[in-house]
Amino acid sequence: MNEYKRLGDYIREVNVRNRDLKVANLVGFAIEKAFIPSVANVIGTDLSTYKVI
Repeated sequence: MNEYKRLGDYIREVNVRNRDLKVANLVGFAIEKAFIPSVANVIGTDLSTYKVI
């Protein structure tokens, strides 16, 4: 028998944006599937369009 469960049963899509600029901590996603601090230069970047996770 298959003991695997659908991943979709445990996650849901969320579309929350940083519209009010409350979040200033920018992180990226590494190839190891982990969040890492961003090394990008964000000066002049509109962070209001970024997703909040």
